[in-house]
Amino acid sequence: MGSKFVIADPRKCVGCRACMAACLVKHYVPGDVPIARLNVVRAGDRTAPIVCHHCENAPCAASCPTGALYIDGDRVGVRIQRCIGCRSCVVACPYGAVNVVERYDSAAVGDLTVGASPKAAVIKCDRCYDRELGPCCVEACTSLAIRLVDQDEIEASQKKRRSEDAASLAQ
Repeated sequence: MGSKFVIADPRKCVGCRACMAACLVKHYVPGDVPIARLNVVRAGDRTAPIVCHHCENAPCAASCPTGALYIDGDRVGVRIQRCIGCRSCVVACPYGAVNVVERYDSAAVGDLTVGASPKAAVIKCDRCYDRELGPCCVEACTSLAIRLVDQDEIEASQKKRRSEDAASLAQ
């Protein structure tokens, strides 16, 4: 089986943003940036979530000078504390699925915690790698527009589509 990634079918998406809500709830934990790792966009009368494809040769990870984004097996992992906010990953991502936001960390002076200083944080889909049931956005999608697929499934689908197209041309 090849690499797994989340895909969205804009023909099925109803724009309810349940996927974004589920993602936000999943990532609303201490020490994490409380923001959805996917974004539902509208183009004309269609909507679809934009999500990381965990590219095999991830241009976002290749462009990151600090290793904040890195290849971790079959996914692109995030080391949020290494992000310097250069946004090279945002420019490099061909899907528009990477963002850099500000997070606020408390500063310590001895035993005293003072203020909060802004720090950059790279935000992207982590495919809910630590969730046994898989990506929460897939589970939350009521219209079944979001699916977790692998490369083998995509290739089989493309082969079937090519065969159908060839058969229709032959008629």
